[in-house]
Amino acid sequence: MNNKIDFVLPWVDGSDKDWQKIKSTYENNKVSVSDGSNNARFRDMDTLKYVLRSIENNCPWYHKIHIITCGQIPSWLDVSHPKINLVTHEELYFKKEHLPIFSSSSIEMNLSNLKEASEKIVYLNDDMIINNPLDKERFFIEGKPVDFLTHGLLPRNKLFGILKNIDSWINSLKNNINLINDKHRIKNLPSKFLFDSSYQFTDKLLNLLLKYFWKKYFWFEHWHHPQPYLKSTLKEVYTAFSKPMLACSSNKFRSNNDLTQYLYRYWHLAKGEFVPRKFNDGLINNITSKEVLKNMLKKTETNKQINFVCFNDSVHLSDIDFDDVKDNLTQYLNTKFSSKASFEK
Repeated sequence: MNNKIDFVLPWVDGSDKDWQKIKSTYENNKVSVSDGSNNARFRDMDTLKYVLRSIENNCPWYHKIHIITCGQIPSWLDVSHPKINLVTHEELYFKKEHLPIFSSSSIEMNLSNLKEASEKIVYLNDDMIINNPLDKERFFIEGKPVDFLTHGLLPRNKLFGILKNIDSWINSLKNNINLINDKHRIKNLPSKFLFDSSYQFTDKLLNLLLKYFWKKYFWFEHWHHPQPYLKSTLKEVYTAFSKPMLACSSNKFRSNNDLTQYLYRYWHLAKGEFVPRKFNDGLINNITSKEVLKNMLKKTETNKQINFVCFNDSVHLSDIDFDDVKDNLTQYLNTKFSSKASFEK
């Protein structure tokens, strides 16, 4: 069995003036402004360096890191290093005419075209730190992704819209689920994937309702942290859904007909091609202020069970506070991961 595990992540330098000009040109040509074209979504907290250091420090067994970019190269990165593979959008995309794009959802529709990636990959964002040393078995056991299938209580319908805002992200999750329900029936999924001992009582209760009452999916619970996949699953999903996936791929900004990388996850969950284990070992916050970051860092240091930390830049963080947050976060990460990785200049 091939035990190689690669990490894959997209990255963009939103401070690049040339890139900003191109983005602005396409924004000006839009009929309406998408919630996904907000400039705050493209601000760079300079976390990429520390994300990569955290992989090398805490997952030293990794085979390669594939960084997906529009052609930008971090000044500190040695792209000739054998552990690093820089993948441009031109190389990744099935349809080059979709470029340029400014949406991670678009990029994710083309992941099965990662030619040099190993069969086992861990997909993550450039703001996700691996906080503790981890074994391969946190991600894969016996060649299958370690994951969990726990259902929700409330569909993302009109009532959900009253309680919470329905935006393009919520619509993309609904689109994912609609495709899955067209191909997979909950009645065909063995019970062991729904009632694993690692699931909480409420998880099992909701899964019981799913299997015997609702009888179709309308909500998969997520943890927003590094996600294991099999490359063969990515290809299988693309074969099944190439038409809607290519429609999403063509969207330059987030749109209501989007899909997300979770489509691959939902597929391996609904097929039962995963090892059920539910870990509550991640920390994510939308950083809306300096105080939120301060509390995050405190939790990260005091709770040794936290294996993954996502420092998510919120659209509600002002540009003025952003600079302070970035400085404080960089100082913290530079202390925590002080040694250069082997692939840094």
